[in-house]
Amino acid sequence: MPHAESMAVLGAGTWGVTLACLLKEKGAPTVAWDVFPEDLAALAKTRKHPKLPHLDIPADLPFVSDLAEAARAEGLVLAVASHGVRSVCERLKALQIDWSKRFLVICSKGLESDGLKTLTEVAEEVLGAELGPRMGVLSGPSHAEEVSRGFPTTVVAASKSREMAERIQTVFFTPRFRVYTHDDVLGVELGGSLKNIIAIAAGICDGLGFGDNSRAALITRGLVEMTRLGVAMGARAETFAGLTGMGDLIATAGSRHSRNRNFGEKIALGLTVEQAQREIGMVVEGVRTCASASALAQRHGVEMPITREVYSVLYEGKRPKEAARDLMLRDPKPETDRRRAQGSRD
Repeated sequence: MPHAESMAVLGAGTWGVTLACLLKEKGAPTVAWDVFPEDLAALAKTRKHPKLPHLDIPADLPFVSDLAEAARAEGLVLAVASHGVRSVCERLKALQIDWSKRFLVICSKGLESDGLKTLTEVAEEVLGAELGPRMGVLSGPSHAEEVSRGFPTTVVAASKSREMAERIQTVFFTPRFRVYTHDDVLGVELGGSLKNIIAIAAGICDGLGFGDNSRAALITRGLVEMTRLGVAMGARAETFAGLTGMGDLIATAGSRHSRNRNFGEKIALGLTVEQAQREIGMVVEGVRTCASASALAQRHGVEMPITREVYSVLYEGKRPKEAARDLMLRDPKPETDRRRAQGSRD
């Protein structure tokens, strides 16, 4: 029987708890850690996450408040909010971990606001370039609310190292959680991050009372601009047609589970950004990502009209109806640009 690698899930939010339960159910020795000891104490006592009332947390899944204790595991799974990734990596660096005996899986989705870096770039910057082949990303259309119920789900394990991608695949693969491997780490990360912006736009669309036509247009044209930025940054276009691009976008833009979509709907109904975030009660990654993506689009000379309009609503006080109108009244043009598709820079 193959060796079951010991795992530590860092971050006890809905996704972290869901992954910890999945790993534990699979038979992997697993612990969960979080920066908030009071949350850990509540989870350890009640064996319930308040956002996942249907999920019974295994009685033998330990919740530990000591990061050094958690970091003894062979695999570390980073499932904190994107803006907390650097902080957790700095804590890991202080422990002087021997990464030749461990590996890191980033399950967070987002971009760092200050340096406009992907989360693997943040981890590598803090923990050292030697971590590169010992690190991977797990991403795809995977709402915690559904994975925790055992609904069939398919995701991607991406790494610079084929061996590491396959290792992550083996760790997480179950009959209800299918994992593919991938080598376009940048494309996988960007897809998982940028789709949250389009999901906010889709929520705004729903909140304004528009229909299926409008949402389909947003999703389709949103995927175009996600791909456009990704390719300009060095990712492969076909990655965005897969699970971590189109797949994650469809799930996030149309689901009642999506905090980004729900947030956009509340914005359209007249709530401020702060009010909508409070009502959601969890981190809405698309808000920060929208600012980062707008800056990246400017840096790379990429046109992202939906992202630009979402930014204007969230950060410049533009009315959602005006943003929708301005999107529709842009200059007429072909749906596809053959010269761009062929790599022309004319």
